[in-house]
Amino acid sequence: MRIKLKTLEHYIFSTELTIRVDDLNYADHLSNDRILTYAHQARVELFAAWGYRELEFGGVGIIMTDAAVVYKSEGHLGDKLKIEVGIDELSRVGFDMYYRITNVKTGQEVAQVKTGIICYDYSLKKVVTIPKEALLKLETDE
Repeated sequence: MRIKLKTLEHYIFSTELTIRVDDLNYADHLSNDRILTYAHQARVELFAAWGYRELEFGGVGIIMTDAAVVYKSEGHLGDKLKIEVGIDELSRVGFDMYYRITNVKTGQEVAQVKTGIICYDYSLKKVVTIPKEALLKLETDE
């Protein structure tokens, strides 16, 4: 059985990246491992837009607890990709981030990604509650 990810009705952020030569695999198309790298870049840019970093998310850090990727089509050298990011499944300690990656020129979906994110205090080495300041951002943009 194949993984199926839900498509959100509302994405709160988007960025664009161009496929580079070092993003290609032996078959000369976008390498599967780069999809998570692109999702990571989009997450970093979203957090930066909010004034955060992954190790400073309203006073705590974050950890990615899981990831799922559904590949839809190939990407090729020079293709510009749009990565949209959305938030869902808020809990006391974490949330899910959904990413929709599409080819800007053709509009064709390249991949869907979901990452589970939890808040973590690296000094205490434990999972912690989402800081109120960060929760307001998540709830406002959800």
